[in-house]
Amino acid sequence: MALPTVDSPCFLCGAADADPLWSTADRAFAVPGTYTVARCRRCGFLYQRPRVRDEHLADCYPDHYPRHQEPSPRIPFKGSPARIRAVRWALASRLGYAALREPRAGVLTRGRARLLLRRLRWDCPPWRGRGRYLDVGCGSGGALGVASALGWQVAGVEVDEAAAAKARRFGGRVHAGDLLGAPFAPAEFDVITALHVLEHVPDPVAAVRRMLGWLAPGGLLVVEVPNAGGLGARLFGRAWSGLELPRHLSHFTPATLEQVVTRAGGRVAWCWHQAKPRYYLWSLGHWLRDRGRPGLARLAEWRPVYGLLKLFLELTLPLARWAGRGEVIRVGIEHL
Repeated sequence: MALPTVDSPCFLCGAADADPLWSTADRAFAVPGTYTVARCRRCGFLYQRPRVRDEHLADCYPDHYPRHQEPSPRIPFKGSPARIRAVRWALASRLGYAALREPRAGVLTRGRARLLLRRLRWDCPPWRGRGRYLDVGCGSGGALGVASALGWQVAGVEVDEAAAAKARRFGGRVHAGDLLGAPFAPAEFDVITALHVLEHVPDPVAAVRRMLGWLAPGGLLVVEVPNAGGLGARLFGRAWSGLELPRHLSHFTPATLEQVVTRAGGRVAWCWHQAKPRYYLWSLGHWLRDRGRPGLARLAEWRPVYGLLKLFLELTLPLARWAGRGEVIRVGIEHL
């Protein structure tokens, strides 16, 4: 039986008129029902309409939901001594970790640091203020583990109690419950991250406003969401893996995400795009099955063919990222 839903106005501007755009079943975890993404006629925002009722949102997430499983922190200080020196140099020179600065760094170390920097920027929060870090939607604590290893004072918010219990092994306070009800003080944190969280909440403007309230002067809020304005959504439509209905209630483009931030009282300081092959390959499988080609979908998933497709995408997807059409957007938000 499909989950109970409720009709709702636009999550962004409150307008009542919207046009259905994509309808699909849950492709990831087979939650019963078919769910629809609509486009607001006034502001163009994409959102689930009708959406799953608040009291049934937890039913969208199975017990084996990946972010709720055992954490696997991507601690940067791994590998050879030479790699660790390069990591320390990159963190100190580009991400503000002055305490990690090496007294001397040769040409090879600096060159390697530049190669590592892009991955480190995605995995490690930039140092600000007094090093007080909050991860909203922390799951089982992977990001908290990284931040703790880097010297942050960490805290988290996670709606799933079992996942929150796992996250507590990394120290700090982890609030188990809704973001809007978390008991943190105003201006308590220097950096807050909400990675793949905003698309899951019924009121994204209220969520961003709440997080900005916890941000200290000069602090940074980092938000990451799937990009409904990217190449994948344009190519695959209702088969786009970023829809992930019914768990994703909102679907952001860079423009509508900026509108959310502005309405919440912040400003977007920067925007990055990411394009990983697996997102497109998942979408390709959905697209082929929707067209009655399950054999071709299985062929695309066969290891040798999958490997060739992945290699091709790794070589070409930087173009999508540079063109601002990535599958994922990450923005840095500051107070107005």
